Amino acid sequence: MKQLFLSSSFTDVEAQFTEYINNKSHTKSVTFIPAASLVEDVTFYVGEALALFKRLGFSIDVLDLAASTPSEIAETLQSNNFIYISGGNTFYLLDVLKQSGAFALILEQIAEGKIYVGESAGSVIAAESIDYIAVMDDKTKVPAADTYPALNVVPFAIVPHYQAAYFAEAAETILRTYQADYELIPLSNHQVMIVEGEHTDIR
Repeated sequence: MKQLFLSSSFTDVEAQFTEYINNKSHTKSVTFIPAASLVEDVTFYVGEALALFKRLGFSIDVLDLAASTPSEIAETLQSNNFIYISGGNTFYLLDVLKQSGAFALILEQIAEGKIYVGESAGSVIAAESIDYIAVMDDKTKVPAADTYPALNVVPFAIVPHYQAAYFAEAAETILRTYQADYELIPLSNHQVMIVEGEHTDIR
């Protein structure tokens, strides 16, 4: 059964995440993937997410996809009960996931029921395609492509940072421009989409 915890701002949904993990029997261990942040100038959210996992008693394996071998990536993902993917540039994230081989491994583990935690770009990547997020993210961080197929583990597309000051205009533009092409789900920084199998719930 799919288990996904999708947010715009991970530290702003600490209460929801604490309640979520309290209802799980899994050992608190996480593969922490900050790849999306590596091409961004603003990255404070990575440190904040690390601090949150530490506060909640998680053992943390920070996984550098670009510097790890396929076997190292597979071993790290397999050894932890949670996968966390940070915010940042979604196009760069998609590229490095596919180049490293992590894309297929994460898909397999989601299908097997491993808990996936996404923040911003990490939530966007769950959709069928990330084309729509070009309004918010810079596509030139990676080589151009005609399409950007993503994990496709949910039938909707998260629009992160809805009504948040810095991203409000971009989020509204996405909602206006792509409403006929995607089932768009706007998430504020204080909301989370929880997926359990085919059931979804915004909290």
